[in-house]
Amino acid sequence: MNRVKLIITSFLIFSLISSCSYAETTLKPLKAKTETSVANIDIVLKDNYIKSKYASAENRFIQNNVKASYDDFNDLILKATHDDYVFLLYGIKMAEYGLFDLSDTLIQRLDNNHFTASYVKDMKRYYYPTSLLSQKEIIGLADAYSNIVYNNMALETTSELINSVKFEESDYKNYLIALGYYKSNNLKMALKYIEYAIKQNDISINYLSLKARILADLKKNNQALKVLAEIKKTPFLTIDFQQKVRATEEYVLYKTSKSETLKDYHLAYYYHLQDKSLLATKVLQSATLTAKKYSPDIYALLGRIYYENSEPVKAEEFASRAYREDKNNYIAALTLADVTYDSKRFDESLKYYKKAKKLTKDVAPLVGIAKTYLAMENSKKAKKMYEKLLQKNKMNEDLLVESLKIIPHRVDYYLPRVASIDLTNNDIWLGLANHAIKDGNYKMAATYLNNSFYIDENNYKYYYYLSQVLRANGDIEAANRSLVRCADINADYEANIKSGYSEYYYGN
Repeated sequence: MNRVKLIITSFLIFSLISSCSYAETTLKPLKAKTETSVANIDIVLKDNYIKSKYASAENRFIQNNVKASYDDFNDLILKATHDDYVFLLYGIKMAEYGLFDLSDTLIQRLDNNHFTASYVKDMKRYYYPTSLLSQKEIIGLADAYSNIVYNNMALETTSELINSVKFEESDYKNYLIALGYYKSNNLKMALKYIEYAIKQNDISINYLSLKARILADLKKNNQALKVLAEIKKTPFLTIDFQQKVRATEEYVLYKTSKSETLKDYHLAYYYHLQDKSLLATKVLQSATLTAKKYSPDIYALLGRIYYENSEPVKAEEFASRAYREDKNNYIAALTLADVTYDSKRFDESLKYYKKAKKLTKDVAPLVGIAKTYLAMENSKKAKKMYEKLLQKNKMNEDLLVESLKIIPHRVDYYLPRVASIDLTNNDIWLGLANHAIKDGNYKMAATYLNNSFYIDENNYKYYYYLSQVLRANGDIEAANRSLVRCADINADYEANIKSGYSEYYYGN
């Protein structure tokens, strides 16, 4: 799912951060420590080993073999070669599991740059307790989390936590008790303990999110919406944590909506934000049978989900139906604009982007208008629009990426900026690798390629760029093997890479 293009007007979180100071003169290309080796086939094998070991440790955690899982995670962390992407990826997961000491160890090993700083700040404000617990307490509470979340033992585990004397009273313990009661459907006790946790730590958005859900399930609608409003005041910088807040918002709106059709709408949106698009489409398709007043909203969201899942024919079909019923439906207009742009029907896309612009304060339609002008070979007008938009939207991912088509000299500033808010954008890492290769900086290219490998080890561009790095370092045999792998994945790799945006920006 392309998470950046999934927009609704009620939640414009980028506007909260557009006023932050990110002067271009202070943003530098991402730097890696010298331990990172130049990419080669051995690195690929090593990364496969690390991924396999991590998957094994994660599986142990889910199956409630938490002590063994902790030891495996710790061993991986101690032996890991420096790689900011991997450290952040694992650090976030450790924080989610409640293994805060391991998460903190990974944070301490990160380089200090914009890329790492944004994620560390968001991770701490979302997950971290007021103070780190002892290792023994961390493992014990992580065991409780595993049982509550993954092993259908919420009732027994909650009782053990309340009666246990081996854990110090802490906000995180109270959070787990609240979570256990919530999973057991004892909502009143869940509310009691989450309020204890928030009283001890009123910064954790994870705690506030649980409280909002509990209140919504208790049908305390006004209170739930009030907590949701507090959550939305927190200006998360990164896409991952913005998504978590959006999911909470859609769940609360699903529970608090009075109309059954609106309930279906928000439930489907909630599923979609969790990458459960099949469930989302099933809910929406069922809703179309009874939808009357809100049918344009249902059809528009259905069209958007199809678009995000690369089904443009269905996307246009449902978005068109929504637009016919309500020409002021923003999601329908935006989806039609995107579909017609992708199919190079630029006159139509310009019309729909301009219509969408009138229906929102969000920057997405303006970015669409600018890229359409560029596609129509009106580069002067496009550049003027991009320059103006960038003055007020310095952290908008789509804007930064699209603007490089016409101002490629800013690649050193804009690609790292995108990486700092969207850790899993593989195209950005590939673009950075390509740029580093063209500068002859093969060590940096290797770092970016390692990050790309963790995201998608079957991306043909990864093997193409890897072959260039290997060839530049004299390993011709390995370079040829990498190119063969590239061709196995995509026989038309040369034509596709030339038309792909990372090459499009910087030339071939």
